[in-house]
Amino acid sequence: MTSLLRILCALTLLFLVACDFSIGKFFGNEDPVIVSVGSTKLTQSMVHKYVPQWDSLDDRAKLAFLEHWMEEEVIYQEAMDAKITNDTILAAQIESTVRKMVVDYYLQTFADTMMVGDAEKLNYYQEHQDSYLRGKTTISGAVLRFKTWANADAYYREMKSRVFNKVPTEHPLVAEILTFDSVDVSPDTCLIHDIPSFPVGKLSTMRFCGNGLKMAVVTERLDSAEVRPYVEVAEDVSNLVWLEHKKMVMERLKKEWKMKRPIFSKSPVFTEKENQ
Repeated sequence: MTSLLRILCALTLLFLVACDFSIGKFFGNEDPVIVSVGSTKLTQSMVHKYVPQWDSLDDRAKLAFLEHWMEEEVIYQEAMDAKITNDTILAAQIESTVRKMVVDYYLQTFADTMMVGDAEKLNYYQEHQDSYLRGKTTISGAVLRFKTWANADAYYREMKSRVFNKVPTEHPLVAEILTFDSVDVSPDTCLIHDIPSFPVGKLSTMRFCGNGLKMAVVTERLDSAEVRPYVEVAEDVSNLVWLEHKKMVMERLKKEWKMKRPIFSKSPVFTEKENQ
């Protein structure tokens, strides 16, 4: 019998969902009752308030919501009949939760009206440029090109143990020396894959790259940084300025509200704070 009632209840709900509450509209009720448990009624407007995307849900999802609401309401009414709210622990939890919700909501009404001007944002950007640095590593050196494998091998054997603190000079074995100065992009990715890790002052091993046999040498590497343009960090700056502005305004409001009310305490912690 119980199973039959549950099936009938589910079918009724499914019928209402499929009709999309058209019965209530047919009888002229602008806000029809969809489900009721005891004296508690769930109206069409309440459903749309709880589930704004209700009209886009399929029947299965709508049915699942209505069943969940019914079960929760049944349990709630059982709890109220048992006078569960008289429990001191629950009462304290409710009071604490309501208190926090009221405080948060009231403070949010001030936060929603806070505006930060462009001048304040630019001033923050100028004062905190260290927070918006973009690292950059540059290298100087040369790429050496050889006509034959023998020439390249002979040159490498002769120069591999040397330390280069300047660009290599012309040499009979070297067909061409292509220099680069303070570049932050590899002049030849076949030879220099990663600028920060490429050894300084040492001749690279020979490789056949692109149009010939080559070696590379980096004579100097500099690590520097540049400030990122404001346009790149404007959103981040805006958020941080707003947070600082909010903190300052909230501190001012709290002080004003404290001054409006008599506050007394016998706790020694306040005395200790004043003496610090």
